[in-house]
Amino acid sequence: MSVHSISLDIGGTFTDFVVRDDQGAIETYKSSTTSGNISRGIFNGLDMIAQRRGTQLETLLGECRSFSCGTTVATNAILERKTSRTGLLCTDGFRDTLLIREGGKTDTYNLWVDFPAPYVPRHLTFGIRERINAEGGIETPLDEAGVRAAIAAMKQLGVEAVAVSLLWSIANPAHELRIGAILAEDWPEIPVSLGHMVHPTIREYRRASASSIDASLKPIVYRNVNEIRQRLESNGFDGVLSFITSNGGRTAIEEVMAKPVYLCMSGPSAISHAGSEIARMEGVPHGNIITVDMGGTSFDVSVTTAWRTPMHREGSIGGELFGVPSVEVLTIGAGGGSIARVDAGGFIHVGPESAGAFPGPACYGRGGGLPTVTDANLARGLLEPDGFADGQMQLSRAASGEAIARELGDRLGMSVEEAASLICVTIEQNMVGAIEDITVRRGVDPRDFVLVSGGSAGGLHAAAIARELGMRQVIIPRAAGVLSAFGIDRGDIKFNFARSLFTSSDRFDYAGVEQVMRSLEAEGVAYLNRMNVPAARRVLQFTAEARYEGQVWQLTTPLPQAHIRDQAALALLVESFHVLHEQHYSVRAPQDAVEITEWNLVAIGVAEIHAADAAAPASDLPLPTPKRRAAFLKEAGGSIDLPVYELQAMPVGSSVPGPCLIQDKLTVSLVPGASRASISGHRSIVIDLSPESPAPGHSEKEF
Repeated sequence: MSVHSISLDIGGTFTDFVVRDDQGAIETYKSSTTSGNISRGIFNGLDMIAQRRGTQLETLLGECRSFSCGTTVATNAILERKTSRTGLLCTDGFRDTLLIREGGKTDTYNLWVDFPAPYVPRHLTFGIRERINAEGGIETPLDEAGVRAAIAAMKQLGVEAVAVSLLWSIANPAHELRIGAILAEDWPEIPVSLGHMVHPTIREYRRASASSIDASLKPIVYRNVNEIRQRLESNGFDGVLSFITSNGGRTAIEEVMAKPVYLCMSGPSAISHAGSEIARMEGVPHGNIITVDMGGTSFDVSVTTAWRTPMHREGSIGGELFGVPSVEVLTIGAGGGSIARVDAGGFIHVGPESAGAFPGPACYGRGGGLPTVTDANLARGLLEPDGFADGQMQLSRAASGEAIARELGDRLGMSVEEAASLICVTIEQNMVGAIEDITVRRGVDPRDFVLVSGGSAGGLHAAAIARELGMRQVIIPRAAGVLSAFGIDRGDIKFNFARSLFTSSDRFDYAGVEQVMRSLEAEGVAYLNRMNVPAARRVLQFTAEARYEGQVWQLTTPLPQAHIRDQAALALLVESFHVLHEQHYSVRAPQDAVEITEWNLVAIGVAEIHAADAAAPASDLPLPTPKRRAAFLKEAGGSIDLPVYELQAMPVGSSVPGPCLIQDKLTVSLVPGASRASISGHRSIVIDLSPESPAPGHSEKEF
């Protein structure tokens, strides 16, 4: 079959691929990520895919109509402080906005924590004499000579990108626009980000932070995105190239190069949609899903309630707030490559440091000598040394054992197998804690949710995590090893547009709001036109940032209709806010005025539904005779034999009791005792953790 689309997610250890043919069927692949040059890792994977499909790279890409990419280039650049040298132009007297932030500390009770340094250092921040008031009136004209003097100074200081964030540009952007024009005249080659365009929020720090991050990423994103595009085109690709953004949608390179801040958390933002799609396919009725993705470096968690994708504007990377609309994903350093160590007090820690792809875990044989979670699972006998990562690696169980013994076992007086089990228990508790952070600590009971587990390393730990949280069902999809790439493949085309206009329900600016809504609508339609989205698959979702008069924070409120031209339409908006406020805080104040600070649009091109995603009928074929493998499970008191089933050989509708292992080319799943796993029509492994009588000779707490 010809290739219709290729979707990929570049992780810290592996780059994951989902290839969909013109009949809708998918194939999954993995390739090692190449640090420092993401395009090389991408094309290493594409070469492998072409070879396995028995074709040439040029033929593969020539057939492909859509190439969608989730990339960590922005996230990693911020985390590693490898962004471009950036200058910031702000209103005179406000040079310390990025230093002061929003006051307070990230850890209120830690007296020793240092206040973080500003994202743009003060010596690269220049105050410009100007002042626009909150109503948009010009109090002090722009000092254009001062702008040109700041430009000259930035040239001398080696600045590579410029952010402009003036105090009240959201009320009147005239001065920011003029500074942008002066920069284009005096320094045309410099990338520029204007605050009112990047993040038109009323909040001064968040706008300055987002525009500074956006500017600092532009040279890096330009370079990487252009290299990917050029290499694709030179190898025969002439389809649509898109990137996954923080809102979980796919968009064209023009948008990500204009606003690269939207690439923050690209990749992990797709897991919520992936979890929802899988839950729908598997017939989950309530839409309460906890989706987890355990890769080589990190563990990502997203919570979906009643099919609602969680969105927020509190996204931060390395303590830096990027502020644009984002899918809520909690990430911790807990993956297959997470390094285990023992501290001076004899306590074990796992992560957040990772061995990455190079040198990788000790068992990779690439020079890594520190024990990781992958080493522990290999030492426990849960991984096959041959054929790891779809046959790309030969693992060394001896190297894993040596590393675990040297760094943990000898120091703790344990055998290799006992220390390996302790590593896994520790990482599982870390992951349970991460899930509790965004469920239990927010008043959400995880027992009312289904766990959808992704990541090549996830299947060995998902059931233990779910059981610890009191959850009753785990779904491990066929695409678990490439969950984010699957979410990208199934994701919508999507981008956000926003305008700032302050008004209140008791003195509503009908004319101003109508002008804003028409402008947003035109921008959204133009975007969908550029993305070639058919009219039948277009959706425009309007929201407003609203609050009661006197409140500090807003709630993102869906608009019942796109245009608010009369009192009746305004009453619908106000009631929508009252209902939302009551849902969040159990309080409504119908007598209070409702203030709106910002108007937003999400332009969506709904993804096509593929026929091959339909479920297959159950099979009457008998289960294959399982292999057996020795595994050390500490809670069972020693080595036991586990049946090992090959997922591809298991008939649809078949069911097996735990304990056992079910393995596929990219994943291995551990089905614990006192549970049962069945194979769904979509070839997902569905594990029922409801209490059962344990198998003879095994305790219910084996795992």
